[in-house]
Amino acid sequence: MRLWLAAVVLVSGCASPSLPAQKALPTVPVTRGDLVSSVQQPGQLGYLGSVQLVAQRQGTVTAMPTVGQVISLGQQVYAVDQRPIPLLYGSLPFYRTLNRAVEGEDVRQLERNLVDLGHASFTPDLSYTTSTVHAVKRWQKSLGLMETGMVSPGDAVVGSGPVRVVATNGLVGAMARPGDAVVTGTGTSHGVHVDLDRRHRSMAAVDQTVHVRLFGGRTVAGVVKTIAAVASSVDDRETIGVDILITSPSAELGGVFEGPVTVVFPGESRRGVLTVPVEALTVMPGGAYAVVVVGPSGRQTVEVTPGLFTSSRVEITGAGVVEGTRVEVPSI
Repeated sequence: MRLWLAAVVLVSGCASPSLPAQKALPTVPVTRGDLVSSVQQPGQLGYLGSVQLVAQRQGTVTAMPTVGQVISLGQQVYAVDQRPIPLLYGSLPFYRTLNRAVEGEDVRQLERNLVDLGHASFTPDLSYTTSTVHAVKRWQKSLGLMETGMVSPGDAVVGSGPVRVVATNGLVGAMARPGDAVVTGTGTSHGVHVDLDRRHRSMAAVDQTVHVRLFGGRTVAGVVKTIAAVASSVDDRETIGVDILITSPSAELGGVFEGPVTVVFPGESRRGVLTVPVEALTVMPGGAYAVVVVGPSGRQTVEVTPGLFTSSRVEITGAGVVEGTRVEVPSI
C-alpha cells in the first residue's frame, strides 16, 4: 500500500489571495459651499383670491359685466333699472342710508373712496359733514344720477380691490334680489395655489419667499400670503392650502398666466460646509455612513457623519475628508 502525504505550509503575515480587481468607478471632489434644503410641490398658476359681489338693490337687471372683464374702483359692476351700480373698495357693505344724521366706519370708508375717485380732498373721518354731502353729489353727477347727497344700501357694491370677472350669476332682464351674488371673480394679482403635503407644513410660513418654476424652465419669485388653518383631503392625501403671490413683474411670466407649475419651498441652510453627491454615501455594517476615498494609496473606506440632505447633495464631516478629496460615486 502506498501512502500519499500532503504538506500544508502556513506563512504568517501574508495577505489573503487577491480578489478580482474592482471596476473603477467615477470620482468627484468633495466641495465646500452653501447648502439649502427644499421641498418641491405642484401648484396651479392663476389669479389670487376669490371674490363674490352681492346685490343689495331690488329691480330688473339691465346690464351685466362680461367674463374676463376687470372692474376697478368706481366702475360699473352691473345696472338695475338702468341705474349703474359701481364698485367701491372696502370691507364693510353699505347696510344703512348714509347722511348728515349718521357717523361711523362706513362713513369713513365712503369718504376714502370719494377722495380716491377725485371727488374730495378732505381727510376721511367718521362724520358725515357738509363736505361729505358735496362730494357725494359730485360722485352722483359723474354717474348720471340724481344728486341727493345721500348714499343708500345698494347704491354701490363693496369689494377689497379690483375684480376679474370669472362668472356672472344673473341675466339681463332677470330680477335682482338683495343678498344674491351677482358676480364671482378673483383678484387681479397673479398667484399660485398649492395643496401642500401636510408632512411639509413646517416648510411654509406667511411672508416666506419661494421660487415658482413655470413650464419650460422659467423661474419667478413669489411670497406666501395665506396658509389654511385646517387640512383637507386631496386624492387621499392630507394637504394644507397655500396661496402665493407672484412678486416678479408680469413680463417675467412670459405670457403664461394660468397652468401647472412647481413651487420650491426653501428649508434649512448650511454655509461653507463640505458636500458630496448623495450617491457617494454608503452604509457600513451597523448602520454608519461612509464614503470611498480614492487617493495615491488607493481606495479607502472612510466613515463620515452626514448633516443636511438636499435632493442631490449631502453635508459630510469625517477624519481626513477635506475640500478636494476625491470620492467614488456609483453614478454621476
